[in-house]
Amino acid sequence: MSASGLLLDSDVLAEIRKATPDPKVVAFLRRRAYKHLYISVLSVGELKGLYPYPETDRWIAELLDRFSDHIINVDARVSLEWAGRSAPRGVHSHGRKDAEPLPTAALEGLMAASAQAHDLEIVSSKAEVYRSWGVPAANPWIED
Repeated sequence: MSASGLLLDSDVLAEIRKATPDPKVVAFLRRRAYKHLYISVLSVGELKGLYPYPETDRWIAELLDRFSDHIINVDARVSLEWAGRSAPRGVHSHGRKDAEPLPTAALEGLMAASAQAHDLEIVSSKAEVYRSWGVPAANPWIED
């Protein structure tokens, strides 16, 4: 079954905000223009933390306005989808299969649960991580 829409991760949102975004990312999204685009409250919070600049508030306000009907919240449905999941061993270890998951595992697990609960495909440079959580994901920097 094909996902009903695309959940854009924070790295994709940051990329398309650039004055000259990566053409591969732009082309990837254009080829999927028929799909509904969504953002997560988790990405909004992550962007606010990663970019602590005055213009970030305006950017986030624009995102919230643009995606107003397509914002995925962490609600009961998402939390139940997330319940009992643990990060696949080694997935955050950058090639080291024996390493413990990084602290971001909870955030990525909630993003994966959000995608699962809402039948969405995650678009992220970390597509491999999300696929290991069992959800459809694509990396627009390297995948067609």
